[in-house]
Amino acid sequence: MRKQQVLQISALGLLALIGASVKAAQSRKVSQSRRADVMILGVAHLESKNDVYNSVFPDSPFSPKRQRQIEDIIRRLLRFHPTKVLVEAPMDDPKIANRYQQFLAGQYVLPANETYQFGFKLAAQAKNSIIYPVDTHGPTLIEEESATGKRHAEFIKAHFEAHFADAISPPFKELIARKSALELDGTYLDLLRYLNTDAAIRANASIYSALAGVGRDAEEAGSAYVAQWYTRNCYIFSNILSVVRPGDRVVVIMGQGHEYLLREFVQLNPNLVFVDSLNYLK
Repeated sequence: MRKQQVLQISALGLLALIGASVKAAQSRKVSQSRRADVMILGVAHLESKNDVYNSVFPDSPFSPKRQRQIEDIIRRLLRFHPTKVLVEAPMDDPKIANRYQQFLAGQYVLPANETYQFGFKLAAQAKNSIIYPVDTHGPTLIEEESATGKRHAEFIKAHFEAHFADAISPPFKELIARKSALELDGTYLDLLRYLNTDAAIRANASIYSALAGVGRDAEEAGSAYVAQWYTRNCYIFSNILSVVRPGDRVVVIMGQGHEYLLREFVQLNPNLVFVDSLNYLK
């Protein structure tokens, strides 16, 4: 074979290789562009709930000052251009969807709860026609009303009231102290900026890791409590996946305690792109 023919064949081979590489890169680019962008926004409960530690806000979300702070946060989040807003409300409860439609029609006054003050307002101002409740408790591992369930609940309640959590997880103790201080003296934006830091997210999650090892002489009360919490979040994430589609831009608004597990699920899922809420809370 002549040298010129060899060079021509080599050139053709190189062009084919380059073409294949470009095509593969384009294919990857298209594939990546079809993934959904998902932001997990961890929030404090604006009203006290039946939690181990409750919020200590000294005023109402309905005060003019707080309403301005809520609107400021909504304006910042709108820069993400969400196409779907997912909230911490029971997925199988049709009242949430009905209330949202009434709100869009100007026929529903929003309660103080963060689901409404952040979730409904964000979805409406983003011109989303639907809101998506995704909360669930998942399957019950131990029935609360059973003898074992009641003993577990009494053990957890008694130990938390005795500041047991502070002793086994100093980061959690620091989280509660700073969160409370911001609730008393800071703005909602100050609070969200703190709660969505990696340090605060991990501090909240640390209590579950520590709690899993306690109560071994009380029918494994600690690990049972933690197992139920992990189960719940796994099923919440399944609910999230059920409504997310390729190309969506999703904001999930949940109590900050859920953020560690949901963030991990999103980051590990090859069909999703994790979006850090702090980039939009600046």
